[in-house]
Amino acid sequence: MLAALPFSACHKKILPQECDQMLDRYIDMIAQADPAAQNLPPDQATAVRQMKRTLKKAEARYTHAQKQCEADVSRKEYDCAMAAKNPDEWEACIE
Repeated sequence: MLAALPFSACHKKILPQECDQMLDRYIDMIAQADPAAQNLPPDQATAVRQMKRTLKKAEARYTHAQKQCEADVSRKEYDCAMAAKNPDEWEACIE
């Protein structure tokens, strides 16, 4: 019984708010990687990231990704994605 606890903890699903955080992190990393945004002053870069986040959240793909995240993403995948340093690392955590 005790041996199963660490295994089940790794596969425990994350909360909807954590899905929001994880997906927002991905959108932010994509926005930061955009060459046009790299030379902006910090305030403008933040505004661009927030605008992109708002636009992405309005897309049907985002809603699908949110639902898929809530159903499929484990704690281990979440922790990995939140520690990722770039979009490629983030994607590797979830696949």
